[in-house]
Amino acid sequence: MSTVTRPIPLAVLLTTALCCALLILPGVTVSSMYFNDLLIFLDGGYRVVHGQVPNIDFSTALGPLSFYIPGAGYWLSGSLGLAMPVGMSLLMLVTAPIAIHVIGSRMRPLIGVPVAIFVMLLLATPMNTGEAFSRVSFAMYYNRIGWALLALLLILFLRPERPTRHQTALDAAAAAALALLAGYTKATYGVVAAGFLLMLLQPGGRRFAILAILGGLVGVALAELVWGGTRIHIGDLIVATQTSGGRSVMSYVRSALETSGEYVVFLAFAAVALWVRPSVTDALFYGFCIAAGLMLLSQNFQTEGIVSLLVGAAVAAETLARSARPGMGPFAEAVTRGAPLAAILLLLPIGVSSAGALGLHAAAAATRSGVALETPNGRGLRVMNTTSAGQFAFYARYAESLDAGARLLRTLEVAPRRVLVFDFVSPFSSLLGIAPPDGGPAWMHNGRNFDAENHFPAEEVMGGVDVVMVPKRPVAGGTTKLMLEIYGAHLEDNFRRATDTELWTVYLRREARPTAPRMSRADIPAAR
Repeated sequence: MSTVTRPIPLAVLLTTALCCALLILPGVTVSSMYFNDLLIFLDGGYRVVHGQVPNIDFSTALGPLSFYIPGAGYWLSGSLGLAMPVGMSLLMLVTAPIAIHVIGSRMRPLIGVPVAIFVMLLLATPMNTGEAFSRVSFAMYYNRIGWALLALLLILFLRPERPTRHQTALDAAAAAALALLAGYTKATYGVVAAGFLLMLLQPGGRRFAILAILGGLVGVALAELVWGGTRIHIGDLIVATQTSGGRSVMSYVRSALETSGEYVVFLAFAAVALWVRPSVTDALFYGFCIAAGLMLLSQNFQTEGIVSLLVGAAVAAETLARSARPGMGPFAEAVTRGAPLAAILLLLPIGVSSAGALGLHAAAAATRSGVALETPNGRGLRVMNTTSAGQFAFYARYAESLDAGARLLRTLEVAPRRVLVFDFVSPFSSLLGIAPPDGGPAWMHNGRNFDAENHFPAEEVMGGVDVVMVPKRPVAGGTTKLMLEIYGAHLEDNFRRATDTELWTVYLRREARPTAPRMSRADIPAAR
C-alpha cells in the first residue's frame, strides 16, 4: 500500500491541503478579536523582510520564529493580508511529514486519524485555543504552534509497534526538529520539550532521546551562528519575567481549579491505563502531561483546552488498545475496546472549534465581511463582528484611528519614516510600507514587558525613530499613559510637536540624526 493511501498519511495530507486552501485562497485576513495583537506579528514580519533580526535589532520575549513565520508569508505574497495565512501554510507543510512519521509509526488508524486531523487543525486555526470559534483571530498563534508541536512530541513516548530499519534515526530527527521549532517559537514550549526528552533518559530508555538531545544541541549551535541573539533573547525573557512578576503558587492553584474537569478526565484515563499495564515510566509520562499542561496554561492567555492532557489521553488509549488480550475479564476488555472512542470524544470540542474558526474565517474573508483598513499596505486586513456589537465597535474605532493616523502622516512636510506609536503596537511602518524603526521593542504592554521600575532605556525605544505618534484613542490606554510618564521628558527634549488633531499628536525629531552606522541592540547598554 502506498504511503499516501494509508489512513494516517492521507488524513495529514488532506487536512493540510484543505487548511492551506481555506487560509490562502480568500486573499485577506479577518479578525474579530485581538486585532492589535495580530498587528504585532505583521509589523514584526515586515521588519524581518526589511533585514532586521529579532532580539538583535528589536526586543522581544518571543522566539524569532514568531516573526519569521509571518515574515516568510509577507515575503512570498507581498501582502499583509496574506502574511499569516501563507506563513502558517508553510509551517503546516514543514510539520506534515513529521506528523506522518510520528503518528503513523505509533498509533492505529482509529486513534491516529483523529489525532492527525486535530493537530493539523490546531496549527491552522485562527482562534485562541479554548475560546469560542466565533472569536476569530490569528492573535497568540505561537501558543497553538507550541501546543501542536508538543502534541507530536508526546506521541513519541509510544514505542513503534513495527520499527523500520531507520526508525531510531527518524525518531531522533523528528524529536529534535519538534523541540527546536517549539523553542524558537516560544521559549516555554522549548523548555517543556527539553524536559520531555530528558525524562526519556532512564535505564532501558529510548536511544532516540540521546540522539535527539545531541541533534537539538547541534541545531541550537547552528541557529546561534546564523541568528546570534540567544544572549540578548535571554535578557529580554528575564526583563519580561521581572515585569510580569512571574507566577505565584496561587495562580497555579486557580488554574488547576478552573480546569479541574480536564484533569479529572485525564486522570481517569491514566489510572485505567496504569491498572491494565502498570509501569513507572508510564506514570512519569502521565505526570509530565499534567505538569506541562499546568505550567503552559498558566503562562498562556487561555482558560481551557489543555492539549497535553488531550493528547496524553490519546496515548493512554493507544496503550490500552495494545494491551487487549483474551481472558482479560469483561471490564478490562470493555475498557480496552472503548478507550479509543473515548479519546476521540475528548478531542472533539477543540477540534470542532478549530475547524469552525477556520471555516468562519474563510467565509468572512471570501465575502469581505466587516471593515477594511484603508492604509496603503493594509487593505488586506479586515475587522468583523462575530462576537458582540461593543467588541466590534472597539476594534472598528481602533482601525479608523489607524486610517486617520496614516492619512495624517502623509500630510507631513517631510516624508514619514521610522515611526513610533506610544501604544500597545506601532504598526505604521508595515501599514504604510515605509522604513521600520531602528531598534526598540516589538510591542509595549504595561505590566507585561515593561513597568515603572523595569523598562527599556529611552534611547533604545526612541533613538531609532524620526516620528512619534501619541494616540488620543489608544487600543491600550494604560500603556500609552505609562509610556508618556516614562518617556515624556525624552520626547519633549528630542522631538517637536508638529501637529495635533482629534485622534493624534505628532512629534518630529528636532534635528536630523547623525549618519553614523546603525547600532544593534547588542551595542546598547542592557540597563533597565
